[in-house]
Amino acid sequence: DDDAQKTAVQKLMRIAICDLPYLRQAYHGSNPNIITDSCLVQLKKFKNKAFDTVITSPPYANRYDYTRTYALELAYLEYDFNRFNNLRQKMLTSTVENSSKVDLLTSVYSRSKILADAVRMADNSALLQKILKHLRKEAKSLNNPNIIRMVENYFIEMALVIKEFERLIKSDGNVFMVNDNVRYNGEEIPTDIILSDFAEHSGFMCESIRILKRGKGNSSQQMGAFGKKEMRKCIYHWRKR
Repeated sequence: DDDAQKTAVQKLMRIAICDLPYLRQAYHGSNPNIITDSCLVQLKKFKNKAFDTVITSPPYANRYDYTRTYALELAYLEYDFNRFNNLRQKMLTSTVENSSKVDLLTSVYSRSKILADAVRMADNSALLQKILKHLRKEAKSLNNPNIIRMVENYFIEMALVIKEFERLIKSDGNVFMVNDNVRYNGEEIPTDIILSDFAEHSGFMCESIRILKRGKGNSSQQMGAFGKKEMRKCIYHWRKR
């Protein structure tokens, strides 16, 4: 019941709090600056060349709704329906329930050409546009027509993030990113290749794309129609020129 779940979460939090002094003693450094907001809003606020290294694992273009994945934790933090929905829409697009962020991004980047550069980079990606063309052609076969909008917006938003990395990371700095490839209607979307191409067009050198030994399986619906195929799970390393 709700009381039992609350008690269990409180117990785990007490254990974590008790561990803090030992972790502080072993790994103490400067206090982290924790920012609780969308990267699509906050990255613009940092000064040029603010970072040496970025380590990130952004949402994947896999339809997962992370607000539902962490619904219990968010409910414990007293999120009601409206706060859930607002958080879902602010997050980087990764689910079919995400609506377009054109108005939000236009308001944030109204006097900057970074957004226009990001959109242009996505539009000029022959591989991405080939995939979108295929999905639009097969739209009636998709189990959710919003997959097309989700994929398009995901890569535009990731292009924007990568353009911000170009501005924010010092020369010879590094980006390490964990991400998955995905598959829709039998069409594999090589996220690793597309995003690394964006990085190469944004002042980075792709040093490596390391493929993890265990990949990601596709959904049972796709296996039935298109067969079983494991998608790559990768760690990208980009170095700023």
